[in-house]
Amino acid sequence: MTLRFTYTGSEALDMLKTTFPKTWEQEITDGQLFIRSLMRMYLLSAVEAYQKFINQTGSVEKSISTLAALYVMNCQDKISKEIKECQENQLAYGNQLTALENSKTTSLEDKKTLRSYYLSKQDELQQHIQKLLFDYPIIGAQRVIVQANLFEN
Repeated sequence: MTLRFTYTGSEALDMLKTTFPKTWEQEITDGQLFIRSLMRMYLLSAVEAYQKFINQTGSVEKSISTLAALYVMNCQDKISKEIKECQENQLAYGNQLTALENSKTTSLEDKKTLRSYYLSKQDELQQHIQKLLFDYPIIGAQRVIVQANLFEN
């Protein structure tokens, strides 16, 4: 039996919050654990694990909560990748700053200008990381772990 949904992951999450106002976070956590178990067991991506679950289940309720869990996992994955990219860019600016300070051919005025530029770029990236962390969906008392490549095999 194949289930077909006419709503998105964010709508599934809203339905879950409405249907289970006190336990929706546990429903999400259970769905995430189930998806991760299937991912490990069958060496699948998160989406493939969800599709496998959908193809094997007859429970519409569990399918909705698992879709919401997949949506949250997807949001977390996207934000994690963006944070990692920002951190890599921060490191690159830091490396440029170190090279600049060690440079013997760059004038003091140019060093001052470039130092200011590199530091401002690092600050911008840090502010963006802070915003991303604020937007990161946390379910319950979960630790925030930036884990890129969650949806890849």
